[in-house]
Amino acid sequence: MAKKYSSAKSRRGRIFRTVFPAAAILFIGLFAIFSVFVYKISHPGAVREWANPSHFLLPSLDLSTPSENGDMIYGWWIPGLKGAPGIVLAPGYGMSRTDAMSLAVGLHNHGFNLFIYAQRGSGVSPRGASALGLYETEDMRAAVRLLRDRPEVNRERLGIWGVDIGALAALKAAADFPEIRAIAADSAFRSPYDFLSYRIGEEFGFDSGFIRFGCYQVYKLFHIGGFSADTTLPLKALSSRSILFIRGENRKRLGHLTAEIYDAVLPQKELISFKAARVHSMSGEDLKNYDRQVVNFFHLNLR
Repeated sequence: MAKKYSSAKSRRGRIFRTVFPAAAILFIGLFAIFSVFVYKISHPGAVREWANPSHFLLPSLDLSTPSENGDMIYGWWIPGLKGAPGIVLAPGYGMSRTDAMSLAVGLHNHGFNLFIYAQRGSGVSPRGASALGLYETEDMRAAVRLLRDRPEVNRERLGIWGVDIGALAALKAAADFPEIRAIAADSAFRSPYDFLSYRIGEEFGFDSGFIRFGCYQVYKLFHIGGFSADTTLPLKALSSRSILFIRGENRKRLGHLTAEIYDAVLPQKELISFKAARVHSMSGEDLKNYDRQVVNFFHLNLR
């Protein structure tokens, strides 16, 4: 009896010594692969600013303000008419401040005061890594405070235009500022998981539930302290705001997510579809039509 027990124990030991190293190697290998994916997605890289406001004959100042976590946000302040509403312009993932300039021209022509800044991990001098929407709300709150506290601005009537990560930050930050009356949310989504999943498909050309799950676990490990707060969209708090949801045929997955949020939000909303949602170096008639409709939205809701 003792021999049988000893033999079974020995077999279990051999199996453990064989299986455990293989499982450990597999786990480490998968972790490394998922880490590379998450790192690449979190670092879209520098984007050249091919122009600044002076190239568009716009007055401007270089302003900076600290985010809630101490990181500095650098943006262009473009003054409008004294006492006019103010609008934060937040280009999205992989975009620079220049990508908002044509829209800024149209809004400035209506007298709006503007503040433009790039997202984390993006722009000409990326600030660290993109958090895919997890920490960008802190940046948006800081940008709104800067805008609101400028003496030229009508602090009771503010707006935000945001693209993808900027859209998520706009919708979440708006809950903390009743002064934000109008939001243009281009390619919005509900959570960092949504955007991570979208970028996996865009970046690597495949869509696997297992890969999405693994990458998201690594992402959460990288940002373990960021999930202590509520990361859901405050849909009820947005019911009193005027919201323009924008989706484009060029970003179908994000377009579906935008439509889902649109369906969940209560009145004072509008959903428009374009051939192209805002992307880096957008140009031509698509750009002109896009800017015209966004400018009209803010003109009607913040005048």
